[in-house]
Amino acid sequence: MGDWKLIEFYEDEKAELYRLRDDIGEQKELSAEFPEKKKELLAKLHAWQKRIGAKMPQPNPAFNGK
Repeated sequence: MGDWKLIEFYEDEKAELYRLRDDIGEQKELSAEFPEKKKELLAKLHAWQKRIGAKMPQPNPAFNGK
């Protein structure tokens, strides 16, 4: 969204935030510095996923960790 890029990782419920205007190579993760921006973008992402009926990843109950 604009200069901001949010990446959400479903396997550990982690999200990373980058400001592409200043960091095109996504080297500096900014979640700690901009927690409200991260929260805003996560809310927008989740609202969009819900609106379009996105199929979300689900845990595989047969996975044994190997």
